[in-house]
Amino acid sequence: MLIKSICKIIQWVLKKMGRGTAFPGILALKLDKNFLGKFKKPELLVFVTGTVGKTTTAAMITAILKTAGYKVGTNGKGSNLLAGVCSVFIEHCSITGKPNVDAMVIEVDERYVKTVLPYMTPDYFLINNIARDQPARNGHFSIVFHDISDHINEKPHLILNADNPLSYSFSLKRKNKITYFGIERNRFSSSQSNEKVDVSYCPVCNAKLVYDYFNFGNFGAYHCPECDFKRQPPAYETRIIEEGITIEGEVVKIPDDTIYNAYNMAAAYTVMRVAGVDKKDIIEGLHNIDFDAKRFQQFSIGDIDGTILVSKNETPASYTQSLEHILRCEGAKTIAVGFTRISGRYDEKDVSWLYDIKFEILKDDDSIDEILLVGPFAYDLAVRMKLAGVDMNKIKIVYDHEDIYEELKKCRSHVFCVFYFDLSKHLVKVLKEKGDKLW
Repeated sequence: MLIKSICKIIQWVLKKMGRGTAFPGILALKLDKNFLGKFKKPELLVFVTGTVGKTTTAAMITAILKTAGYKVGTNGKGSNLLAGVCSVFIEHCSITGKPNVDAMVIEVDERYVKTVLPYMTPDYFLINNIARDQPARNGHFSIVFHDISDHINEKPHLILNADNPLSYSFSLKRKNKITYFGIERNRFSSSQSNEKVDVSYCPVCNAKLVYDYFNFGNFGAYHCPECDFKRQPPAYETRIIEEGITIEGEVVKIPDDTIYNAYNMAAAYTVMRVAGVDKKDIIEGLHNIDFDAKRFQQFSIGDIDGTILVSKNETPASYTQSLEHILRCEGAKTIAVGFTRISGRYDEKDVSWLYDIKFEILKDDDSIDEILLVGPFAYDLAVRMKLAGVDMNKIKIVYDHEDIYEELKKCRSHVFCVFYFDLSKHLVKVLKEKGDKLW
């Protein structure tokens, strides 16, 4: 009780100062490594993890619950390691550990699930997907899979992505309640993946898997010709239409045509339906969701219009989706790709993940006027582009990222900036300083 009181006071002071969210949890864990296990669960507790989509999906679930009248606590600012999870429980409880909210939606980093589950079991555990990501940190995706799988007990209701073989594999040899979500074949689907296929062989019998189609990356329909391992029917099949998606006859609009947001919506919808939330509240909550504007912004520099698409480094699915979105846009275009550092957490120089991004889709597109490669890794990007078969006459190196603004002014067509957080923040800062239009 004393530790909770001290940490709540520190948290209150830090909020008044407008400072960090994780420190109270860091302090609490130093004083008591079992600190998280001292809390009582709220009426509803949802955990969200996976390689991509954690933050957005958790935000969707939170919006739905608020629409349904729940008082909700969440670590929506992204403090998804153990200390951050502890901090959000400190914030939303009394000094005795009793929750002061009806529900909590907790985003948990996929590598830190193993540090959280021993102390706190959710009612619903959503595993969006597992895919290759951050190789210098995660190593192989099978390591991430086992980090999670080995720590799930029989109590949580698992919500799994039927279209992702690794997510579906969490259901094998388990007694948990399990519900699947997924998306039908649609206009984005193809017979070949635009990325390396993570799961080529059946995890049950080791026969080579057959993929009937891919929606994007490693998401789609698959089956094993030798055993029963195959895509499972989703509880609430999602269809993609021109306006967005449709689930159980209800239409939900998506502000862009990115299929990963359709998957996020399908996941959030499924969790809330099995949790007993009224369908009308779910649809209204999804309609009211405020997508992170910082990850998708428009700007103008003189007569040149542009779009910033923030794509997370070391996550091929995010980068490839951004490139596919750009190529679907009509008209001539300039593409700028770059970053000044690879990771926000680690000082590393590994660029192997660039070879899992499907830059090959850029090589035969006549709508591309020019490709700007920006930042200190510009020549690494240039080597990757050359190996992808991209016309090197279209390539321009902007090694000093401070020059990007002046280079954008010279462009002849709409500019799509596929930047990491560091470079996008720099560009937004310069645009504001110059008084250019940004929305």
